[in-house]
Amino acid sequence: MLSARDNELITRVGSGTPIGDLLRLYWIPFLFSWEVTADGNPERVRLLGEDLIAFRDTAGTVGLIQNNCPHRGASLFFGRNEEAGLRCVYHGWKFDVAGRCVDMPNEPAESDFRTKVSARVYPCLERAGVVWVYMGPQNPPPPLPGLEWLDLPEDHLVASKRVQDTNWVQAMEGDVDQSHLSFTHSSLRPAEDPSDDPRIAQIRKLDKHPRFEVVRTRYGTCIGAGRKAPDDQRYWRITQHLMPFHTMTGPYGKEPLRNWRAWVPIDDTTCVVIGVTFQPRRPLTVDERTRVRTPTWSWTIAPEHRAPPTSRAFGRWRSSLGAHNDFGIDRRVQRTETFSGIPEFWAQDAAPQVGMGPIFDRTTERLGTSDLAIIAVRRRLLESARALQDGGVVPGEIFDPACYAVRSDALLLGADESWFEATTERRKAIAGVNPDCA
Repeated sequence: MLSARDNELITRVGSGTPIGDLLRLYWIPFLFSWEVTADGNPERVRLLGEDLIAFRDTAGTVGLIQNNCPHRGASLFFGRNEEAGLRCVYHGWKFDVAGRCVDMPNEPAESDFRTKVSARVYPCLERAGVVWVYMGPQNPPPPLPGLEWLDLPEDHLVASKRVQDTNWVQAMEGDVDQSHLSFTHSSLRPAEDPSDDPRIAQIRKLDKHPRFEVVRTRYGTCIGAGRKAPDDQRYWRITQHLMPFHTMTGPYGKEPLRNWRAWVPIDDTTCVVIGVTFQPRRPLTVDERTRVRTPTWSWTIAPEHRAPPTSRAFGRWRSSLGAHNDFGIDRRVQRTETFSGIPEFWAQDAAPQVGMGPIFDRTTERLGTSDLAIIAVRRRLLESARALQDGGVVPGEIFDPACYAVRSDALLLGADESWFEATTERRKAIAGVNPDCA
């Protein structure tokens, strides 16, 4: 469990909070390139408790600007995106993507007041169809993390998002925790296991208490969860936590589709989960793209469960399943077909997490050996936040993008083999290579 002080520290993300200031040192993914078009509609954004407006100017550059016009606070969401800037509809003040006031038509033409006014903006970069923002103090900003999929053609990947009404750590911990797979996502019909492999389903059924081992790395935490397997083997599924909010869980099968997710705080009690599924060696097939959008896939909201889009921040990324309808739980299905009775894979995680409340009181939890990975990830976040707060220590991985070029893994090994040593090469993101997984 955490102390009340540590629970407060790890969950609060506003400006001036230890974790909030830590998160601002990293590039944050938040938008897909197609969501904003040149001189098109502005898009409401909320990140780390801050209300912002995204827009793409005439030249195609994405800007992220404060919501409130510096004049008298009108929302720039209602602004006119035209001729290389966003113009407030209240009094016509116009700002470019750098935050400069380029026109102030309600002031005398001879006035230089315009040159003394600017809006708060944050620099953005686009890679592989995703827009990233840097909200921190480093000038120039550090490089983007060297995640493998950022260098792939867009036809090698598929991406989506969803909003979850819990604190970001509470949501992210589901990816770190492999022991819940024997329960939350299990089928009462083993052939329907998410791995699509009856062997893995049987292993998870017979060994419900995986042995966890964690290794502290340059980029975060490498987590091995080992289960007993037939023929004196052990099945290891390896999860990567990459500072501060990235996760990769072990893939399955031959020529596996790989995954990455970011658990981005909208504010203290809400997060947006951004996920990418990718094939390092080739474009995704039509069947693979279709599969990623089915209810059994891990992070995508299926089309039939998408809520009608709204104009609020991330308003097109909400599901019709939620606390208001118990995430669609079907008690008959729970008794006869699946352990949870909840129809979508992501919702099977979200339901218990949302049921904890927006921010769970971790002083009341009782952690066991299966929580070793969660303890390690929390510790890394808290240590980094305190080092920044107390001594101004900026985490080294921020300036080392190559350390993020790693993969997760899943494989069968001999009972006495070291999973960490056996996967040394397999965990490297090597272009053109995609080892089979168990």
